[in-house]
Amino acid sequence: HVVHGLFQTEAYARALIAGGYPQPTPERVEELVVGRMARKVLLDRKQVCEIELILDESVLRRPIGDGEVMREQLAYLAECSRRRNVNLQVLPLNAGLGGEYVADRGNLTVIETTVHDHVTYLEIQGESLLITDRTKVSTHRQRYAKIRAQALDPRRSLGLIEELAGVQR
Repeated sequence: HVVHGLFQTEAYARALIAGGYPQPTPERVEELVVGRMARKVLLDRKQVCEIELILDESVLRRPIGDGEVMREQLAYLAECSRRRNVNLQVLPLNAGLGGEYVADRGNLTVIETTVHDHVTYLEIQGESLLITDRTKVSTHRQRYAKIRAQALDPRRSLGLIEELAGVQR
């Protein structure tokens, strides 16, 4: 429903966290924003982390903060999508046309470890769950593959993000 934390700008993260429920104190907002921004080292660490991100188009159109916060966030997503280790795709609003829509179960993070094991990480209503059961993880990987097949390719995704950000090409 929102931009993944690794790809949030500071202003977007602050607006999102401050607007949550129950409403956090200003000190807690700052603590959470600092923590979220610190995790971005994953994008630049020496052993490059390959990241695939599929964002629902509604996330790009849902205003968090004011117009400037969203323009900055969209421009940052466009910048991230140009990184060699990031594959960013957008799942269009019309992905369910024709009957099959497999992205109806919320966020899904599939992780491949350095020893090539696969796990799934889910965040639901402030709770997190790490799934290691091979059968469940396999189902999640297959669901992810179907979502990816319904998404726009990276070039078209970048074009849509730039269009929504008001970037002139």
